Amino acid sequence: MNNTPILIVEDSLTQALQLQNILEGHDYSVAVAYNGVEALEHLKEQIPNLVISDIVMPEMDGYELCKHIRSDEKFRDIPVILLTALSDPEDVIRALECGADNFVIKPYKEDFLISRIRTILANQELRKKGMSEMGIEIFFGGKKIFITSQRTQIIDLLLSTYENAIQKNLELKQVNNELILAHQELEKRNIQLQKLNEQKNRFLGMAAHDLRNPLGAISNFSEVLYDESAKTLNQEQLELVSTIRSSSEFMLQMVNDFLDISKIESGKLDLNLQPTDILSLAKQNIFLNRIFSTKKGIELVLNHEGDIPVMLLDADKIEQVLNNFISNAVKFSYPQSVIKVQINRSDDHLVISVTDEGQGIPEKDLDKLFNAFEQTSVKTTGGEKSTGLGLSIVKKIAEGHKGKIRVESEVGKGSTFYASLPIILPDKKAEKSQRPETMELSGLRILLAEDNVVNQRMVTRILEKQRCTVTIAGTGKEAVSAFEKEQFDLILMDIQMPEMDGLAATLEIRQQSTINNQQSTIQRVPIIAMTGHATEEESEKCLEAGIDDFVSKPIKPGMVFDKIQKWAVKGK
Repeated sequence: MNNTPILIVEDSLTQALQLQNILEGHDYSVAVAYNGVEALEHLKEQIPNLVISDIVMPEMDGYELCKHIRSDEKFRDIPVILLTALSDPEDVIRALECGADNFVIKPYKEDFLISRIRTILANQELRKKGMSEMGIEIFFGGKKIFITSQRTQIIDLLLSTYENAIQKNLELKQVNNELILAHQELEKRNIQLQKLNEQKNRFLGMAAHDLRNPLGAISNFSEVLYDESAKTLNQEQLELVSTIRSSSEFMLQMVNDFLDISKIESGKLDLNLQPTDILSLAKQNIFLNRIFSTKKGIELVLNHEGDIPVMLLDADKIEQVLNNFISNAVKFSYPQSVIKVQINRSDDHLVISVTDEGQGIPEKDLDKLFNAFEQTSVKTTGGEKSTGLGLSIVKKIAEGHKGKIRVESEVGKGSTFYASLPIILPDKKAEKSQRPETMELSGLRILLAEDNVVNQRMVTRILEKQRCTVTIAGTGKEAVSAFEKEQFDLILMDIQMPEMDGLAATLEIRQQSTINNQQSTIQRVPIIAMTGHATEEESEKCLEAGIDDFVSKPIKPGMVFDKIQKWAVKGK
């Protein structure tokens, strides 16, 4: 058993007990003093083999204690270890000045402390030999200091300082390794979160896509019912049909917003830049929104200054911007007010602004406007609903065009929303080729390949009202068979169908067309795919199969007419 006596000098009871427990665990005999004065009294009764002293203590600190030990002939050979934070170079000088043998940095590790104690005790006998009373006078920090420590003590102290530095460096390396591991773990978690977010977006996209068709059918059929039955239904029935129409339109808009936001969050905001007459686009949007503004007695006014050029834009997405600005202005404006839509050219940018005379937006809510799912404290004036997604989508669309969105608002006076878009002019030849002639759809022979009965009825009704002749195919095989038997001016092709999907049916039709064209001068029949928000990969597959264009579901009459006019002209 060791039983080497060691004196601990520490004013903190907790730290004193902790150190005592460590030393006794290694079979050292331990006595404790709680300051320098108590330590000197203890030395008069029992001389230990080693003193371990804290520096900062009441009545007498560690440096003073060490000086007293070195000045007393009975105690001067006792090695002294100072416990310190070693945060100042002067600590080393003061330790040399007072004659300390070693440093141990707080907080210390048990194995490091015990190793240091064993080394000092092993060297204790060596230190007793060759002792010298010679000292050295130095200047440090502007003060003259006389160091009486023996050379062995100086070397030991400086080595202990170096060892402490190495130990601290090892601890820093360990902490750095732990930080690296934590960073790697964080990266793994971020990847997992990204995958979960992608799965969430896919789920939202799938769910929204599945909801679009039935909601579109409800919206379109209720609109037809409202228009065609206004004279035969009583007031209460008309209100019920109107409620169905407005509710389905809101739900459809919400579904479309979910699809848009899921695509935007996944980084798939694809722009189809085409020559676009933004003035015509604004007039069309104002015309559509007048249905709602008239009910509230709100006047929509369009103003523009100078020549507004045809620009390269994604017309569908810029229409979303216009519709969001104008429809929001209608929702949040008071009845019998005026909404002004202004289009101006400012240097190399086109600025669209929509100004209302509504409630205005409090300053505290302005930062929320363009965040997804955020709603302000401002309420609509007619009980209209809002998804809280529109402006966040609009912001991404503008940024996708290298433009910006901003708002100016004053409570009680109204708001103005601005969209600034860089003017990119199309090539003149391309612009001319992109402008189809307007034509009557009457007499066009159209093959409708669609397995959904509701969609069949809806699209057929839209086309037959324009005096088109429609042939229906419920599967891809039926579509190929119908094409072999009859001649068509255009084919509307659903992508998802039983037996043979739209892509396979298109490939068959294109192969058949190649054979026919070798035998006659029959024109290539345009094929328009009816689909939801097609991804870039899906679009490429469609184009490779021979599909010419796309029309989004749920089918809207205006979109169908535009596509048919564009491609039926080419097919003539």
